[in-house]
Amino acid sequence: MDPGELQVPASARDVVRGYFDAWTRGDMDAARGYLSDDLDFEGSIDRFTAAGPFVQALTGFSRALQEVRLLDEFYAEESAMLLYDCVTATPAGTIRTAEWFCVRNGKIQRIRLVFDATELRKLMTPRAL
Repeated sequence: MDPGELQVPASARDVVRGYFDAWTRGDMDAARGYLSDDLDFEGSIDRFTAAGPFVQALTGFSRALQEVRLLDEFYAEESAMLLYDCVTATPAGTIRTAEWFCVRNGKIQRIRLVFDATELRKLMTPRAL
């Protein structure tokens, strides 16, 4: 790159859609590349404060997926929201999901994921106390 060229940071849309497209096609290495190392994730079942463990959990969840259907998307300067259906091969069936992202310095820093986890919780093995 020419030192005089202005480097334009990736937009929230570029980052979030890149991440979404990667994980929904099963490319977890590419998906990981869009996440900040110190990712702050809160979902209906889990909470993570680092990208590595989050990607491991996402990988496990993706194994139950038959399809992901993006229904709508909204973008701002440093944030995004996606609404999509996760069609699972489990008794939980189709899970309507809303996901909010905060993007800083070209990486996803925070994710808030909301869905009805009732049926998924029934399928989960109890954790040791």
